[in-house]
Amino acid sequence: MRKIVIHSLRAEFRALIRGLLSNVEAFFVPSSSREELFRICQTSKCDLLLTDDVRMFMNGSDAINRIRQGGSLPQIFVLSHDLSEESVTSLLEEGVNQFIALPVAPDRLCKKVSTQYKKFV
Repeated sequence: MRKIVIHSLRAEFRALIRGLLSNVEAFFVPSSSREELFRICQTSKCDLLLTDDVRMFMNGSDAINRIRQGGSLPQIFVLSHDLSEESVTSLLEEGVNQFIALPVAPDRLCKKVSTQYKKFV
């Protein structure tokens, strides 16, 4: 079964995303800190990371390497409100797979998560 990590400092965001994806068949792992996220990714294979922590990937951060350990998984989706085109481009250049603007329609999020997973099965 695929493993999806939901990372956010905010419990409300983790609960909201988990609720929106209630119809997606997966093992969901919540993460409330960056160190916890890095530990989860280092100790187990994860398929997808959903996060609202945009700053984690900015300014030459090594977060992508700590999350992926030199591989291509997990896929990384960043969900956030109003970022500039320059910021979104920077995230994608760093290695983030998808930027999803909030608010997002539940059906759209489920479709993106399901479609992305099928590419790596």
